[in-house]
Amino acid sequence: MSAVECHEKILYRSLPAHSDLHPSDTDILCSALRFNAANGITGYLLRTGNQFIQALHGPCGAIAALIERIAVDPRHSGFDLLIREETGPISPFSGWSLGYDHFMADFAGVGLLPGGTRPPLTPEMRAALFDRVVEAATEALEFGSGLPQARRPGESDADYLTRLESPV
Repeated sequence: MSAVECHEKILYRSLPAHSDLHPSDTDILCSALRFNAANGITGYLLRTGNQFIQALHGPCGAIAALIERIAVDPRHSGFDLLIREETGPISPFSGWSLGYDHFMADFAGVGLLPGGTRPPLTPEMRAALFDRVVEAATEALEFGSGLPQARRPGESDADYLTRLESPV
């Protein structure tokens, strides 16, 4: 594949620097929406309370730049890249640059272990987690979420960004 045709999907997990529903989550969403929209990236960010799980799809160069940004972002730590694979140009997250919601970590097998360590994930578990994030994004696109920071069904990137940045 040439660089123009190259697309990647990634999945990572990290540890938020702040408690759940902290304003930094909205800051992350706003900056990610802008970057993703400008660079042809789509994805879904899930907050488990004590972890971020994010799956993304986009052009290889843009994904590489994004990984560099994410890995040093002080709003989280422990960046753990679980999947990075070349893939086709069709995104499993079509319909938005970024969606956001909460996720039950224990349900997906990624909940923190006693002592706060993250469980090791086999390649099969990583693939299943990516598929679960895609499923959550698809469900949210159709049905929405009760979380105020979550994207609403049919909400455009611009409307979502405006809502996130508007004072309550």
